[in-house]
Amino acid sequence: MKQRLRWRLIFILCAAGSLVASEAPGQSPGQSSLPSVQGRGVTLHYISVGRGEPVVMVHGGLEDYRAWAAQLAPLAAIHYRAITYSRRYNFPNRNATRKPASYSAQVDADDLAMLIEKLHLAPVHLVGHSYGALAALLFATEHPELVRTLTLSEPPVLPWVEEQPGGHAVVQDFFQRCWIPVGRAFAQHKREEALATAMKYFTGNSVVPPDARAALEPSLQEWEVLTASGKAFPVPSTRAIKGFKAPVLLLTGDRTLPLLKRCVASLTVRFPNCRRVTIPDATHDMWSEKPELCGAALRRFLREKHDRGTKRAPHSRRPPAIETTERLWLNRSAVAIRAAAVPR
Repeated sequence: MKQRLRWRLIFILCAAGSLVASEAPGQSPGQSSLPSVQGRGVTLHYISVGRGEPVVMVHGGLEDYRAWAAQLAPLAAIHYRAITYSRRYNFPNRNATRKPASYSAQVDADDLAMLIEKLHLAPVHLVGHSYGALAALLFATEHPELVRTLTLSEPPVLPWVEEQPGGHAVVQDFFQRCWIPVGRAFAQHKREEALATAMKYFTGNSVVPPDARAALEPSLQEWEVLTASGKAFPVPSTRAIKGFKAPVLLLTGDRTLPLLKRCVASLTVRFPNCRRVTIPDATHDMWSEKPELCGAALRRFLREKHDRGTKRAPHSRRPPAIETTERLWLNRSAVAIRAAAVPR
């Protein structure tokens, strides 16, 4: 748990220094020097780096635009325009809470559509992690003509897990040990208890170091609203899934939670011709724990789809051993990265 928190904290703090400052000296809290787009009752702050085909990245829960800091320069270097933004209730946005009972990933998907339209980005390569991946999945299946490729890392598609043998018990365990207690703590204005409960479920330890708490607390509004929602985990319809034809990449950590392994399995069933990559020695926080490997897998996927263009039909069948092949390639990449880091 301590190692996982250290990775997340180091990542967030480094990201804060490597990107444009969120709040410039002399600004009052809530003001931001980042560019933003405005929609109906919502403002979204974002970062855009590079020129080329747009790659829009959607962060996970309790994160913000800085979650993708390690991916911006590498994408720009191979001639992509990398865009990362903060979802509605995440730092540094200061959007007022509106109708918490109806907030869900569908609202985030609609916000994403607004951002893409305002910035004239379509069609885009779409990348999402965790709850941001659920929003990305909803957007992609609702607007397939606006998506070049779709990369998802462990979206919480809980209704699909419920359909699996034994899946109902796994989902209920999540609600009983995490979601319901977290929502109760927020309702009682016990924000520290809410954060500790969430960390206990995801990491096995409820102790949150002060620095980690300071990094995560600015986005607690997201879960405060989400746990009060009556429909927090929507999924696309079967018809929408069948209508989506763009190439799909699924990323998963080999040490992720059983619930999330089931989520990835359910996605594999619905996108049978997807590419699935397992990130070695990684949990659900794979993008902060293993940013080099996740980024390398994403860029390789984008490069191959770009090189092949129309020569290969979307979702054409891949060899059965693709996951083993990809794991071997990633392990070799890890060795190369470590070797490059050794002083000579």
